[in-house]
Amino acid sequence: MTASSLQVVFVGGIMSAFTVEMANSPGQLARLCDVLATRGVNLVVCGLAHGGGGTIAFIADDEPAARGALQAAEIDYVERPALTVRLENVPGAGATAFRTLAQANVNLDVFLPIRIFDDQFYAVICPDDLDAAAEALGEQVVSG
Repeated sequence: MTASSLQVVFVGGIMSAFTVEMANSPGQLARLCDVLATRGVNLVVCGLAHGGGGTIAFIADDEPAARGALQAAEIDYVERPALTVRLENVPGAGATAFRTLAQANVNLDVFLPIRIFDDQFYAVICPDDLDAAAEALGEQVVSG
């Protein structure tokens, strides 16, 4: 399934993004994806290595199943409330959005691009203040 066809189930109307810290070594990402796939969880994933470790951020089409799979595999994770935002796909669009959030005193813990088109893109963000971020970004927020 492609990112454009991922259907996310929101429990209680709030979407979540997950982060997992893991060793920066061969097979770690495969293990995480296998654990989730075994429970039928589809995801959009992004990762970043830093030294001997790394951080994986993802959204899942079935958040309760993702939680259960991670817990059963004894994989520590952080789950954060998230918003999906739409930005123009032009130079400076990110700077404008991030500046708007900074002016509202909002910090981002996660920024995960999920769909990219010629004229716009969508990203999942996990701000430290969901309501302030939604208010600051206004119509750019498409779900939360």
